[in-house]
Amino acid sequence: MTGTLGSLMVDQYQRDLAVGRERVAARADLVVEWVASTFETSDQIMAGLVHLFDSPMRARLLDLQESISGLESHLRQRSDEFDNVEALSILDDEGRLVASSRPDPGRGQDLSERPYFRPFAEDPDLDDRVSPLVASADGDVYLLVQVRRLQGDDGQSRGLLVAYLDPSMLAQTLEELSMARGESIAIIDTRMQLLARRPAFVDDVRLDVLGTQVVEPSTRRFIDSGEESTSLRTLSPLDGEERVYAFQRVGELPLVVVVGEETDVLLADWYHRLWILGIVALVISTLGGLALRHYLNRLSLEAELRRRVVEARHAEQELRISATAFETHLGMVITDAQARILKVNDTFTRITGYSEAEVLGRNLSLLSSGRHDEAFYRHLWERVRENGSWQGEIWNRRRNGEVYPEWLTISAVHDEAGELTHYVATFSDITQRKAAEEEIHQLAFYDPLTGLPNRWLMLARLEGLLKDSDRNGQFGALLYLDLNNFRQVNDTQGHLAGDHLLQQVALPLRQVLRATDILARLGGDEFAVLLHDLGRDQAQVALAVERIAYKLLGVLQAPVLLNGVEVKVTASLGATLYRDHETTPEQILQQADMALFKAKEEGPDTLRFFDPTMQAQLQQRARLEADLRQALPRGEFRLHYQPQVDTGGRMIGAEALLRWEHPERGMVSPGEIIPLAEENRLIVPIGGWVLETACRQLAVWAADPATADLTISVNVSPVQFRESDFAARVLAILARTGARPERLKLEVTESLFVHDRNEARNTMQGLREHGVTFAMDDFGTGYSSLSYLKRLPLDQLKIDQSFVRDLLEDKASAAIVASIIALSESLQLEVIAEGVETEDQRAWLTAHGCQAFQGYLFGRPVPVEALDVGPLHAG
Repeated sequence: MTGTLGSLMVDQYQRDLAVGRERVAARADLVVEWVASTFETSDQIMAGLVHLFDSPMRARLLDLQESISGLESHLRQRSDEFDNVEALSILDDEGRLVASSRPDPGRGQDLSERPYFRPFAEDPDLDDRVSPLVASADGDVYLLVQVRRLQGDDGQSRGLLVAYLDPSMLAQTLEELSMARGESIAIIDTRMQLLARRPAFVDDVRLDVLGTQVVEPSTRRFIDSGEESTSLRTLSPLDGEERVYAFQRVGELPLVVVVGEETDVLLADWYHRLWILGIVALVISTLGGLALRHYLNRLSLEAELRRRVVEARHAEQELRISATAFETHLGMVITDAQARILKVNDTFTRITGYSEAEVLGRNLSLLSSGRHDEAFYRHLWERVRENGSWQGEIWNRRRNGEVYPEWLTISAVHDEAGELTHYVATFSDITQRKAAEEEIHQLAFYDPLTGLPNRWLMLARLEGLLKDSDRNGQFGALLYLDLNNFRQVNDTQGHLAGDHLLQQVALPLRQVLRATDILARLGGDEFAVLLHDLGRDQAQVALAVERIAYKLLGVLQAPVLLNGVEVKVTASLGATLYRDHETTPEQILQQADMALFKAKEEGPDTLRFFDPTMQAQLQQRARLEADLRQALPRGEFRLHYQPQVDTGGRMIGAEALLRWEHPERGMVSPGEIIPLAEENRLIVPIGGWVLETACRQLAVWAADPATADLTISVNVSPVQFRESDFAARVLAILARTGARPERLKLEVTESLFVHDRNEARNTMQGLREHGVTFAMDDFGTGYSSLSYLKRLPLDQLKIDQSFVRDLLEDKASAAIVASIIALSESLQLEVIAEGVETEDQRAWLTAHGCQAFQGYLFGRPVPVEALDVGPLHAG
């Protein structure tokens, strides 16, 4: 029995150590992600600046700056946007300082002997490097230095771009981090210099951490080995505590993260189990010895009785010790072979909220949280049966319903015959540990000021969305948004006001976007918006992105109150589309950054796309929209009329069609005007002008007996029709112009009735009561529901030209046209076919009962003065 317990405890000891190593390794992974994310900011700044200097824009940038002072101003602006960037500089190939963001740059200073420059001088193929911790020239400040080579169009080196990074931010963030008991976290460079450590105190004495030289052979061996990660058990060179450590490099950076957990804390549960099982073994041994002596000495009853009293007292004492050990900081449960609870300790009650009386006889499953499926529990019990025990992280539920994480160990207990008799479970509440891990995750992937994803998480999401776009063929977009007057707020009202401004800006920006879109803060006053699944048509996607961009700019129009002062916020936006799997996330980031640079050149509230072709298209569209806004007051719109005739070729009316006589482009068709006008609601005043002009023409025709019976059809946009006072406006125009309502025919489309069908019907009914007639335009191409068609106050159905064009060649089109004509007859509606271009088409339509026609066969749209109101025939 003793041997079995010893073997079990040795095995458990090794398992607890292995679990500890896994735990500190996982913790190290999280810390590495966080540290790497802090360098992502400077990396992207460098990439963006290098892209500017390596591209054809380099010469343009320098032309715009016109001097080194201008260049330094640009570097200063980029440096000020990010808290961890102390300065940005440009060196020539000899190590002389060309330009710097520092107030007193010291141009021409020779920095060729600085340790961050020498590797680039020695290796012409080296393009990018972050140095270990470097002391400033006066030795007062420690910095990390990131350097990238600048290249000319010929691929030759043109100097170095240098970013000086403040490592103290790592220590500041670690200070705010929740720590588990006995845990330590350190960040060192490859020269064994400390950048940050938590805890920062030893025996209540604060460590002077930054730049401290660490002397520890195992750490030195790991750094020299080139391995990515390892774990070991050793004494700390700083506080002398023995810990299990996980060492892990931070990617390509010259940094190593060291996470440790004190061995005594890690093995505390094992020590308790050892004590408990030792007491159990001692009791069993004691009771077994008592029975043996009773058998051998049963002839001496008095002596036996005395011994039994002594042994019983001894056993009682041992049981009391065992009971005391049972009341440990671990929750403990003893069950029978069917997992029915026989005994729990006070810690169990404290953690779960259940008293012993409430759980006796009940199955362990009463603690189940519902977060694990049957397969999880099946695997758990299979491991217990096969190996004698199981341990791991599990979610359980307290008596009050709260779900919490715990570290659980379940061991099987067998009798001398090997039969299963009991299970012993010990567990600890690891809520605080999980919270600490979540805190590190939050630091690694989220901006602590606004709670938004940071650049690191945004880049990870972009990688995933880029794969999705390549797979489903849909475009996505990345937008960079930069606040234009953020630096002024910081300078005049202080950094706290600047932080408050960023927090107030983040919320309305988030509300404009879809729940699946990603808004990230990249650092300083720069935000990114990641959009996806925008469609496959690049031009339409560009328009959609433009609309979203101007919504983002729009919500920033509201003034922000800072320290009792209203601050007006403006921004610039750069955008780029992505779908091509050959484009890397880094290239997409650079494109967005370039677009933002162009936008900032042109002033506040400006959007610029990276793609030159798309940019030109959007600029052309913007110019067209600006011209469209002026077209009505400048009198540039015209109405053309296309004849509508009966079966005898006699003109019975005309359709009024909008034309725009652009001063530079000439006549612009409705196909370009209407979508743009509808999107910007310009269609309401434009549609009103069309309606009034047509009604004035009806009044003119009414005065001439030859034209008094002609009608004019006017297309009405759904945007215009849904205006609350549309009916009142129509009636006012009729009264103002003197046009006869029964000669006005309003053409509506089926899309109008997809939503608010009853409201649309009521509007039509109100106008029809005054004599206005209605035609359903493009019938058969849209919603086409007979359930609403029979309820609408219509006078005419208009067969769409797409069916008329193909009716002689396509049986399906012919069948649709014949059905529409028959439907019109059954509903007692007039029917007119548009797009009639040949005599054969008219003959077919006439033979099938169509009584009115419109199309090039009878005349093209022309100004009213060119309209022939006599009989119209082909030719």
